[in-house]
Amino acid sequence: MISKLKPVIVLAAIMTIVSALLIVTYNLTYVDTSGILTDELREKCVALSGEGEYSIITDWKAEGYSADKPENVEKLIKKSDGTVLFQIITSGYNKDGLDLLIVMNNDGSVKGVEIVSISETPGLGTKVEDKDFLSGFSGVSEKITIVKKAPAADNEIQAMTGATYSSKGVAEAVNIAIKTYREMGAAQ
Repeated sequence: MISKLKPVIVLAAIMTIVSALLIVTYNLTYVDTSGILTDELREKCVALSGEGEYSIITDWKAEGYSADKPENVEKLIKKSDGTVLFQIITSGYNKDGLDLLIVMNNDGSVKGVEIVSISETPGLGTKVEDKDFLSGFSGVSEKITIVKKAPAADNEIQAMTGATYSSKGVAEAVNIAIKTYREMGAAQ
């Protein structure tokens, strides 16, 4: 009986030791990158807002934002001149398929939108990368709605044909940025 259990006990002991070593190695080598501005993200910031010093804000309360960080806001970035940028990840057709950078004007309107990365369906969902579509969000300061036909109101933007879900994802990110910026401004 013991001879039959011995391999199971030995294997369990080996697995426990290996798991413990993996945990220790992870904890010793982990580097927190949440406050680091990558070169790619910095390039997107410069493309939207021009040259300057950019830094990631990790203490939202110091910026006047009293609530918890919004779920979809990946990073709050501040330029040395006070310009605020949000990196927001939302779902289009794919879950979390849109990684966007949105820069705000001081008056609470959107200055510009740039796609950091996209994992939407090539040829369909990726149509939202169109500069004319993204520039349609510039200047908006109220909640945006995506419509399939020509917009009838100022707060409406026409979806990219074949990319309705992705278009709605971009609008959702813009709406999150507007709401978050407004809440930050109201708290100050």
